[in-house]
Amino acid sequence: MKIETYYKAKAEEIHKTCPVVDTHLDLAGELVFRLRNGEENPLRDIYLPVFRKGSFDLIVSSVYLQNHELPEGGLRAALEQIVVLKEQIRKNPEFLEIRSVEDLDRCLEEHLIGIILYMEGLDCIGSDARLLTALWELGVRGASLTWSRRNLLASGCCKASECYEIRGGLSPEGFDVVREMERLGMFVDVSHLNDDGFENIRETAIRPFMATHSNSREVAFHYRNLTDTQMQILADQGGIAGLNGYVRLVSETAEEEYPDENGVYCLEKLCMHVEHMVEVMGPEHVGYGFDFCDSYTAAERMAEGQSHYADCLLNHGNVPLLTAALLQRGMDEEAVRKIVGENFVQYFRKMLPKTS
Repeated sequence: MKIETYYKAKAEEIHKTCPVVDTHLDLAGELVFRLRNGEENPLRDIYLPVFRKGSFDLIVSSVYLQNHELPEGGLRAALEQIVVLKEQIRKNPEFLEIRSVEDLDRCLEEHLIGIILYMEGLDCIGSDARLLTALWELGVRGASLTWSRRNLLASGCCKASECYEIRGGLSPEGFDVVREMERLGMFVDVSHLNDDGFENIRETAIRPFMATHSNSREVAFHYRNLTDTQMQILADQGGIAGLNGYVRLVSETAEEEYPDENGVYCLEKLCMHVEHMVEVMGPEHVGYGFDFCDSYTAAERMAEGQSHYADCLLNHGNVPLLTAALLQRGMDEEAVRKIVGENFVQYFRKMLPKTS
């Protein structure tokens, strides 16, 4: 898809004049990996330039655990990611950890890049809801019960790299954890739950829950994506769905497509997801939640001759191209501004505590 210069300029203007939010990046784990490999300040050297290029104001960093870290090493690995992320934020004054609405307001007023911590799966607490208090005190403000694997709290859905139905919802302990999360003030993420688990959250949650990184199952059939009915439920209770940029959740034929001159592919299909989600839920309930998986090494892979990679966009610096594409395809500017970040800012104003 070729983007006209006018729409590129308009998208850049929008990104500079309204909040820009990504509700899913495995930032904490990536920082741990880079520091172990000898990088000194990866938050400054790798991420800051592309966050600034895309004019991002707020990133929701997941704490994601590898299979080999579970079960015994899960809590330690989670704590290491949290500590490393906090150390990197303290080391770089351009960033601010967001624990409250007060922090969020400061971030936007001072043009800092805010980081919200959340758990992508609660494997690290086992089945003990009491441990959520410790995570809350460390600044964790939300969680999904599972990643794409079963744990003591719920059955996750299949991996994005696969596509098959998994049945089974929340365990009794999972229901307890949801209630304790809501008591503390954490947001609940349904992105990695299967259909049964989604229904259990619908029945249990009192506060608005969201899908940090999920697409439309109608546009691209995958059990990791949301059905129209699920999206309607999400919107009706005040939640938001974040557009996922992982190719297999964007297009069922992604491997048959090739990057354009910007290194971007499936751009029209990304737009189709946004447009369908807006049609089903309204523009107030759609945002960006890209879950970039290999974007920060994709340029190197392309130089080596690899034509396909996991993400539709190279990195956060390419996101204005998506915004421009939405405008060029006819979406009005007010709706685009909501999707780019205003919706999620309003959501976090409702969900975060007023002060730290």
